[in-house]
Amino acid sequence: MKNRKWLWIVLAAVLLLGGWMFMNWLNRDVIAVKAASVVRGPIEQVVTASGIVDAPVYDLGPKMGGKIMVINVKEGQRVYGGQTLAEFDDTTRLVAPNTGIVAKINYDIGETASQGQPAIVVVNYDRSWVEAQIDEIDIANVKIGDKVKVTSDVYPDKVYQGLIYWIAPLAELRQVGGRVKLDEESYVFPCKIRFLGGHDELKVNMSVNVDIATKKNNNALIVPREALVSKDDSSFVYTISKSNRVKETKIEIGIRSFSSVEATSGLAEGELLAISNVTKLKDKGRVKIER
Repeated sequence: MKNRKWLWIVLAAVLLLGGWMFMNWLNRDVIAVKAASVVRGPIEQVVTASGIVDAPVYDLGPKMGGKIMVINVKEGQRVYGGQTLAEFDDTTRLVAPNTGIVAKINYDIGETASQGQPAIVVVNYDRSWVEAQIDEIDIANVKIGDKVKVTSDVYPDKVYQGLIYWIAPLAELRQVGGRVKLDEESYVFPCKIRFLGGHDELKVNMSVNVDIATKKNNNALIVPREALVSKDDSSFVYTISKSNRVKETKIEIGIRSFSSVEATSGLAEGELLAISNVTKLKDKGRVKIER
């Protein structure tokens, strides 16, 4: 009896192992994929660039030099056009040419200011702008009047709104830290961005990030970028049927964002797409959807 019992145990183990091996063989061509549905929604094409905050800077000093008798302002003080900032011993005066903030006072009362050297520096933050460098590969999609979002690593929770009002007609070598890198071969087009709202926190020479919205569709068929496969200069996706077989489907692409693209033809809302292991898939191949 004991021998028969062990015989049944061994037979069951063999059957289980054989069944497992058979199922593995049967499913040898099944590829595990993650899936996502084609949905309708807004999509925005964005060009990214780096930029620097700039503003009118007024270096104010006497033409002939002289001893400072009166200083009427302090660093950080707001001044207005026509306001007298300092007076010298020859009745010469330093007058603010425009509204701004006193950024620096280089002398104390009684000291002699040197000829040609700024005694007081005023910055007009009300008229500040961002100068950004647009890659030449992106310049065809950027135009004057495009809306811009400006962000700074210093203030990660704030977004500043802007508008492009000038684009350079000539390309130049990319600058890093205000200098052209000798080993840099990529060309950029400088552009200037006007702020559309408050931006007092952003100071001159502060580095910022620029996102330029070039196109937008509020009712697009949206496809995750992970679903795309390129072949013969065309774009394809793999749709998944109810029987878990995939179909290689050619699509036309409209707007492209960081994470998705707009499908202008080839797909319908609600279709299920493979978004992982897509390079391993073949038309009519079998898949297993991972959750």
